[in-house]
Amino acid sequence: MAFLGQEQQIREFQDRFKYLYAALFVGLCMLVSRLVFLQILKGDQMRQYSEENRIKRVKIAAPRGMIFDRNHKLLIDNRPDFDLEIIPQYLKESRQEKEVLGRLAKMLQMPEQEIYENLGKARGQPAFMPVKIKTDLSRNEVAQVEVRKLDMPGVEVRQEIKRTNIFGDIAAHLLGYIGEVNSTELPILNKMAQRYRLGDSIGRFGLEQRMEEHLRGVDGEEIKEVDALGRVKLEKHREHVLKTIPDKPAVPGKNLILTIDQDLQQAATEAFGDKIGAVAAIDPRNGEILAMLSRPSFDPTTFSRGIPIKIWAKLLNNENHPLRDKTIQDHYSPGSTFKIVTAIAGLQEKVIDANTKFFCPGQIKIGNRTYHCHHRHGEVNVIQAITQSCDVFFYRVAQKLRSVDDIAKWANVLGLGKKTGINLAGEVSGLIPTEAWKRKRFGLQWNAGETATVAIGQSFVLTSVLQLANLYAAIGNGGTLYKPFIVKKIETTEGQSLMEFPPIALSKFTLDPKGLDLVKQGLWGVVNSPHGTAFSQRLPGMDFAGKTGTVQVIRISADKIYQRCETMRFRDRHNAVFVGFAPLNNPSIAVAVIAEHACHGATGAAPVAKAVIKRYLEKYYPNRYGEKALAIRLKNEKPSDRAPASHVSASDSENSSD
Repeated sequence: MAFLGQEQQIREFQDRFKYLYAALFVGLCMLVSRLVFLQILKGDQMRQYSEENRIKRVKIAAPRGMIFDRNHKLLIDNRPDFDLEIIPQYLKESRQEKEVLGRLAKMLQMPEQEIYENLGKARGQPAFMPVKIKTDLSRNEVAQVEVRKLDMPGVEVRQEIKRTNIFGDIAAHLLGYIGEVNSTELPILNKMAQRYRLGDSIGRFGLEQRMEEHLRGVDGEEIKEVDALGRVKLEKHREHVLKTIPDKPAVPGKNLILTIDQDLQQAATEAFGDKIGAVAAIDPRNGEILAMLSRPSFDPTTFSRGIPIKIWAKLLNNENHPLRDKTIQDHYSPGSTFKIVTAIAGLQEKVIDANTKFFCPGQIKIGNRTYHCHHRHGEVNVIQAITQSCDVFFYRVAQKLRSVDDIAKWANVLGLGKKTGINLAGEVSGLIPTEAWKRKRFGLQWNAGETATVAIGQSFVLTSVLQLANLYAAIGNGGTLYKPFIVKKIETTEGQSLMEFPPIALSKFTLDPKGLDLVKQGLWGVVNSPHGTAFSQRLPGMDFAGKTGTVQVIRISADKIYQRCETMRFRDRHNAVFVGFAPLNNPSIAVAVIAEHACHGATGAAPVAKAVIKRYLEKYYPNRYGEKALAIRLKNEKPSDRAPASHVSASDSENSSD
């Protein structure tokens, strides 16, 4: 019963209630629709999500492919190592964060603040993703953590793979190293495919970087059931639904078989000693790299699990640049090893021939400047000039050529002034100057004196060690310039060949056969003639040919030009260079060596090439160059049988300082 006057008000509000009823009805319909969507249409998916709340997917790291030398000697291996990880989600839910981290800091003997910092770096990733706290755990640390594991929710010891260079720092620059993926580069790496996550390893340098797609495998995963704090339940308590979820096995990466011979690497390392510089050996028949060494070096194994800041800083601040690959990333003046280019230019341009002789009085004046030779050689021809490394002869050749552009033309034909194309990052192209280059670079005209210094491999001329090895390889094989390569083939872990890499000829140039023979005779004389600059490094019976070079690194005044190099300040001493090949006819190995501040090519660089060539010939041609076979052959041969077709005549001068 309504009070007097209320009927009218009730009638007014009754019209408004229908809107409230409609809103409630719509809300109820939306709620029912959502429940139908989640429980019926998406029921299976929601059930899967529910189940996965008690599932832990443990990553099984895929082993990286191993790396072998040409004879299947293992160079880089994968060895087990232990890391400590924390899953932030479980640690936070346990409400024991401070106690757990304090306990960990004591066990691992590391500052508690450092643990917090490591966790802080991973704030951008999901809380269920593990965060690495410490790598390379000792066995004692592993035991301590495992014993207290139930009291430390979210803390786990994970077995990982430690990338190990079997031979330490030998060929470190060639083989490279790996490092962890960081948060900055992760989006870039995963743009094309979701393959990486924080903590994963990736190739950073050398072949580890260039062959990453082949070396890296596919990670697997293992399914574990966990409680609310992330602790793994026993296998017998797993429910049937979890047993139906299959584990995913890891797929190992592919193995690399290189062209490198580890025995030659070892021979080069031992002969090089503690010098600074590089060695490159190549097969002239196909472009296979037989050895590559850069010194000083570093041990890539220390990089594979995270390098300490102190060690990294020490490497960065080392004035000898151990992180640079000096075979391809540094360029040097080639010195007298470049004289064969000038000789070829003179012979090909017809300004000299076999009968051309120039008199060497020990110096020559060009313009208003005097250019010195290291010795007074008297009258010499092109063979003798190469053998004795007579600067004056090549100064005179430079004067007869039209300009420095003639030298540059043939230097480019022979592969200098451009990258070799080797499959390694950071290769420099070097520099072969021309008149146009100087005008563009300095806005100045070229002068005749500069052509003279270019003719003996100095001035603006710059080459890499690998370029020099490839140059002499092309001279040795008669004119084919190959693209140097390191990877011979890619195999599965079972040894099945997946991909092979054939030789690639970059160019084939035609040289006058008579002129080429003159150059090779000169190179043979360098090592085998009593007046050759590297006669002390000869290998009787092995037809070892080559060229020495001694390169000034600072400008020396005329009154100090004959100063004994060994008495100079170390950084002011000359660089020692040697490039050679063997055997003389149909060579199978060419070697280039640059030893910084080692003073003389004959004593600072040639012994290294000699050791590598000797080891190679003895190993691969034992029936001809083995110790016993060589002794018998030398006993039966006459001295004249060991000289090339045209005997190298020599003046009565003494050995040069080259």
